[in-house]
Amino acid sequence: MNSETNNKTNGKTTNRAKDSANIHSSVLKIIQNSDKPNSTREIALKTDRAWHSIQTHCLKLQIEGKIDGFKVGNMNLWVIKKEESN
Repeated sequence: MNSETNNKTNGKTTNRAKDSANIHSSVLKIIQNSDKPNSTREIALKTDRAWHSIQTHCLKLQIEGKIDGFKVGNMNLWVIKKEESN
Protein backbone atom coordinates (compact mmCIF):
# COMPACT_ATOMS: atom_id res chain seq x y z
CA MET A 1 0.00 0.00 0.00
CA ASN A 2 1.24 3.48 -0.83
CA SER A 3 1.97 5.57 2.27
CA GLU A 4 0.50 8.67 0.56
CA THR A 5 -2.95 7.06 0.54
CA ASN A 6 -2.88 5.94 4.18
CA ASN A 7 -3.92 8.39 6.86
CA LYS A 8 -1.13 7.18 9.13
CA THR A 9 2.02 5.25 8.42
CA ASN A 10 4.41 4.36 11.22
CA GLY A 11 2.75 6.95 13.46
CA LYS A 12 3.41 9.82 11.05
CA THR A 13 0.64 11.87 9.48
CA THR A 14 0.71 11.74 5.67
CA ASN A 15 0.02 14.48 3.15
CA ARG A 16 -3.59 13.39 2.64
CA ALA A 17 -4.39 13.67 6.35
CA LYS A 18 -2.65 17.07 6.55
CA ASP A 19 -4.55 18.28 3.48
CA SER A 20 -7.83 17.13 5.00
CA ALA A 21 -7.05 18.94 8.27
CA ASN A 22 -6.20 22.10 6.30
CA ILE A 23 -9.50 21.98 4.41
CA HIS A 24 -11.35 21.34 7.67
CA SER A 25 -9.80 24.38 9.36
CA SER A 26 -10.22 26.59 6.27
CA VAL A 27 -13.91 25.78 6.06
CA LEU A 28 -14.40 26.45 9.76
CA LYS A 29 -12.50 29.76 9.53
CA ILE A 30 -14.60 30.96 6.57
CA ILE A 31 -17.84 30.14 8.38
CA GLN A 32 -16.62 31.74 11.64
CA ASN A 33 -15.59 34.97 9.92
CA SER A 34 -18.88 35.42 8.09
CA ASP A 35 -21.87 37.31 9.42
CA LYS A 36 -24.24 35.48 7.07
CA PRO A 37 -24.79 31.82 6.18
CA ASN A 38 -22.35 30.46 3.59
CA SER A 39 -23.40 28.04 0.88
CA THR A 40 -21.29 25.02 0.04
CA ARG A 41 -20.61 26.64 -3.35
CA GLU A 42 -19.38 29.90 -1.80
CA ILE A 43 -17.01 28.02 0.49
CA ALA A 44 -15.79 25.87 -2.43
CA LEU A 45 -15.02 28.98 -4.49
CA LYS A 46 -13.20 30.68 -1.58
CA THR A 47 -11.06 27.60 -0.87
CA ASP A 48 -10.58 26.59 -4.52
CA ARG A 49 -11.82 23.08 -3.74
CA ALA A 50 -14.47 20.83 -5.26
CA TRP A 51 -18.06 21.29 -4.09
CA HIS A 52 -18.35 17.66 -3.00
CA SER A 53 -15.18 17.87 -0.90
CA ILE A 54 -16.45 20.98 0.90
CA GLN A 55 -19.88 19.41 1.41
CA THR A 56 -18.24 16.37 3.02
CA HIS A 57 -16.13 18.54 5.36
CA CYS A 58 -19.17 20.63 6.32
CA LEU A 59 -21.13 17.48 7.15
CA LYS A 60 -18.22 16.25 9.32
CA LEU A 61 -18.10 19.62 11.11
CA GLN A 62 -21.85 19.39 11.65
CA ILE A 63 -21.50 15.90 13.16
CA GLU A 64 -18.74 17.26 15.43
CA GLY A 65 -21.19 19.93 16.63
CA LYS A 66 -19.13 22.87 15.36
CA ILE A 67 -21.51 24.15 12.67
CA ASP A 68 -25.21 23.98 11.81
CA GLY A 69 -26.52 23.37 8.33
CA PHE A 70 -29.85 24.01 6.70
CA LYS A 71 -31.33 23.91 3.23
CA VAL A 72 -32.98 26.73 1.30
CA GLY A 73 -34.37 25.42 -1.96
CA ASN A 74 -31.59 23.26 -3.34
CA MET A 75 -28.82 25.20 -1.57
CA ASN A 76 -26.99 23.95 1.52
CA LEU A 77 -26.15 26.77 3.93
CA TRP A 78 -23.78 26.65 6.90
CA VAL A 79 -23.43 28.75 10.06
CA ILE A 80 -21.40 28.51 13.28
CA LYS A 81 -23.28 26.56 15.92
CA LYS A 82 -24.62 28.89 18.57
CA GLU A 83 -23.96 27.93 22.16
CA GLU A 84 -27.14 27.09 23.99
CA SER A 85 -27.74 29.02 27.20
CA ASN A 86 -29.65 27.32 29.98
